[in-house]
Amino acid sequence: MRLLIIGLLLSLSLAAYDRDGVREVNRVRRSAGMITLKNNYELSRAAYHHAKYLGRLRRKGHTERPGGPYFTGRTPSDRMVRAGYPSRAGVENISYGDSSYAHSVRVLTATLYHRLAFLDFRVDEMGSSEYGNRRGRIYVYDLASSALAKLCRSSGSAGKGKYIYRICSDPKQRIAQGDFTRALVAVQRRNPRMVLYPPPGAKGVGRRFVRETPDPIPGVYGAGYPVTVQLNPAYYRRVRLKKFRLYDARGKRIRANVLTSRNDPHRKLLPTDFALIPLAKLAPRSLYRVEFEASTNRGSIRKSWQFSTGD
Repeated sequence: MRLLIIGLLLSLSLAAYDRDGVREVNRVRRSAGMITLKNNYELSRAAYHHAKYLGRLRRKGHTERPGGPYFTGRTPSDRMVRAGYPSRAGVENISYGDSSYAHSVRVLTATLYHRLAFLDFRVDEMGSSEYGNRRGRIYVYDLASSALAKLCRSSGSAGKGKYIYRICSDPKQRIAQGDFTRALVAVQRRNPRMVLYPPPGAKGVGRRFVRETPDPIPGVYGAGYPVTVQLNPAYYRRVRLKKFRLYDARGKRIRANVLTSRNDPHRKLLPTDFALIPLAKLAPRSLYRVEFEASTNRGSIRKSWQFSTGD
């Protein structure tokens, strides 16, 4: 009976963590016009155990060392499976030293790679957890696709054709490449064809880029808040960037680094992802205009929108 009560309390605790974390991430996704994420208990368990591992051992990163205390899996995929999730396909975000989920998500959204993980077209469920004290907690977010999880709960695929392995918890289970692609596209098509961030008309936008690991702009310090454009891979395959610029209210062009899949130093951007990172912090309470232009397999795209910064 004692074990049952402890298990029930842990379940309720993780459910609360997941609800708080998902609420904040969904606030970001909703502002960008994307589908919201559903709570997932297994992903919350994976997030909780990794947050505990990092907090107790005072470590950072997505990898755990086998054989030590609190170890539940070397990689995020290993921990997801250990927690009972059927698929190994997912992404993980972590922040350190934040005071709340709201603060943590705000910080991660001021990065590049971590922002794009929250705004991934392919995910539709998430688990999150925290560990630490009021002076600074560790927040872990694990995101995945329910469509792929459903495939992994099936008996797999038989017959001839191309297959993908090591997507499911059982490494021997194989998924037909066509089924895998259709599962991803099913989630992607529930999202808009394009995501602009900060969203058009956004107010109180951050002013600075928060440094992350890995660093997309090594050697650049004091950079400004990133602007990102993501084209949905379910609709766009061939994209060639023509223009991506940021202007202040007087029409002066802001000096910035523009990153694509071709010059991204860590090869994390997809061919449909584009980022503009100002080389200096943005001015407070100021209006900015973004100009974006690209040619695609579906024709030309031209977007112009504005946002304003906070204090």
